[in-house]
Order: sequence, then C-alpha cells, then structure tokens
Amino acid sequence: MIIRKRQILLSALVLALGAAVFINWYYTKPDKIPSENDKASSEQAADGNVNLGDAKYVLSTDVTVEDTTLTEDEFFSQAKRKRREAHDEAAEVLNDIVKDTASSPDSVENASQKLEELADAIACESDMENLINAKLGCKCLAIINDDKTEIIVEKGALNSASAVQIKEIAVRFGAVDSDKITISELKY
Repeated sequence: MIIRKRQILLSALVLALGAAVFINWYYTKPDKIPSENDKASSEQAADGNVNLGDAKYVLSTDVTVEDTTLTEDEFFSQAKRKRREAHDEAAEVLNDIVKDTASSPDSVENASQKLEELADAIACESDMENLINAKLGCKCLAIINDDKTEIIVEKGALNSASAVQIKEIAVRFGAVDSDKITISELKY
C-alpha cells in the first residue's frame, strides 16, 4: 500500500511537471519563421556580442533611406558652417545684452568682454586653420572653447611630425597650454 501511494504521488508530480513544460512552451513558442535580421541577432547573441541598449535598425517599405555618409570635404564645410552659425548666434545674444538699455552696467561689461573673446577666438580659429593648411597641405577644423583647443585634420594627415607642428601653431595662436590641445584625425 505504501508503494502504491508513492507511485501515485510520483506519477502526479511527473504529470504536473509535464503540464507545466507544455504550458510554458505553448505561451513562449515563436509565432513566425525567423527572418534574416532575427537570424543575425540570434547569431550575435550566441557569440556574446550583444550589448544592452544597442539599436536595431528597422526598415519600413514606405520609407526611403538616403545615403547619409559625408565626404571629407562635405564634413569640413558643414562643420565650419555650423560653427559660424553658432558664433553668429552667440554674438547676437551678446550684442542684444549690450544694446539693451535695461541691462545692468556689469552685465553690459561682461557681455562686451565675452564679445571680444568671441571675436578673438574666431580670428584664432581662422588663422590656425589657414596656417595648418599652408604648412601641412591638409584640411582641418579648429575649435576654441574657453581654454581648450580641438583640432581635427583630414584622414591620413596626422603623424608625429605633423602633430608637433599643429601643436606649435595652436600654442602660438590659441594662447593655451599644450596639454589643453587635442588633435584628432577624421575617421571617414
């Protein structure tokens, strides 16, 4: 009699476990055949190359995708245009403060000083870019922000000798310490 109770209890537990496995499979089974993107994702997951938060690109049939890669020339011209627009906006705001009769004398003086610093930075950026272009024969973009200078040169133009020349030019025109100068190469 004890053996029968154990066998019935064991059979009931096996049956309950089987039912639980079936219910789990039923509610988590895939509803469709995996596409190429799903296969690539599962291969990445198997390799362990998946990061939480990675973007997954989705292409709808009613949306057209344009080639958004820029050439080096386009990058430099677009970056210089955006920099000029930012300088113009900053100068406009500072000019508004200077011209406003309701502004306090301290804020007018501060805005005038910032306006002079902005004009100096614009002149230094232009001079650095022109001299780097003349000495090294490469396109570049100089950005002066407070006491830091960032210089971006075209791909293939950066080596140890050119980095020293660029740093010397930046120190001479930018009036910043050499440790606050960052030189990087465009990665296009």
